[in-house]
This record gives sequence, structure tokens and C-alpha cells, in this order.
Amino acid sequence: MTNTPIEPLVLPGVYQFEQGASINDEQWFRFTDAVKEAFWLLPAQLRPYKQLGFDMNRASELFDDEGSVMFNHKDGAGYCLNPFYVRQTLSDNFLPYRKVESQRCKQDLFVRIVLVLLHNLCPDSYHITSSCPQSWRFAQRWLAWNMDMFTKAPEIIPASFVIPGAIEHLLLVKTSGPGKQVTTEEWEAISCLEFWLAQQHND
Repeated sequence: MTNTPIEPLVLPGVYQFEQGASINDEQWFRFTDAVKEAFWLLPAQLRPYKQLGFDMNRASELFDDEGSVMFNHKDGAGYCLNPFYVRQTLSDNFLPYRKVESQRCKQDLFVRIVLVLLHNLCPDSYHITSSCPQSWRFAQRWLAWNMDMFTKAPEIIPASFVIPGAIEHLLLVKTSGPGKQVTTEEWEAISCLEFWLAQQHND
């Protein structure tokens, strides 16, 4: 009996990012402007929460007066997870390293979109990695579909990874537009499909 090697599971939804440099005002303005646009283009159920878990009804609530983007997300039971937080200015008063575990919740796509925007509009300011590099691909396609932005992923995506066109179109239609409704069950189906595709192309 021969033992068949088993590929390790790729577990999406864990992101690590470390600030290496401050972001100039022009780059920060373009970044925050794009984040606001993405916020409004997502279905309401996929938008983030305020830091303490309250509903976020305006894109302006993503930002504070100190030059930061900050929001939260909730797990399937409705409990807040560790908040997302990035700063414009590198400071000794704040830890440069952050780890966000979104647990593939409904706000996970927004986390990915913001990090792809950060990588492209504020280059060399943050070093960003994901527990599943394949997951960047859908965020990139969402930005191209909704905002005509053609972006680079924060890290190398396995060359074999492809989202079939029909599946990609279905996912984009479902997750695009403020008037769309995305139930918890529908998001779980989307997330599981992404997870399954990543496992098929795990280099």
C-alpha cells in the first residue's frame, strides 16, 4: 500500500501586514477615495462594521482624524473579530504590524479589496501577505469589474490558479451593486466555492 501525499489545507481569511514607510498625502487621498467608492459599490451585507460592531452607514465612518482606516467584521455568531487598522503615518506610538483573521466572514471580501488597493495605490508602504494568496484574485477581478482598476496582487498567486469564467461572472454579479442582497447562506456558498477552487490549485 502506497501513501499518497496530501497537500496542506489552504485556510483563507488570515492577513498580515506591516508598515514600512509613511504614505504621502497624494497617495493617501487616492487610496481613501477608492476605499469609499468600493464601500458604496458593495452590497450592504458585505460592508464592514464600526470598531465596536455597530452598523456603518456612511463611508466617511471608515476614517478617523488621525489618518487611519479602521473597521471591524463579525463571525457567523455575530461576535466582533479583531479590527482592521491601517495608518497613513508610520509612528513609534503604534505597532507597525497587524494581523487580521476574518474567518471568511461576509466582510472578508472588503478586507481583501482594501488591502489590494493599499498595495497598488500606496506602493512600498506596507508588506502584505495572506494565508491563501489565491484569494487576492477575486478581489482583483472585483475591482476591474466595478471600478475599472487593473491591479497587482500583494504577493505571487500560484500560476495554475484560475477562476472559471462562468463561475467568476456569477460571483461578480452577486457581489456587485448596493442594491444586491447577499444572505449569510449565499455568502457561505461563495466562500466555500472560493475555498474549493483554491484547494484545486494549491501549488
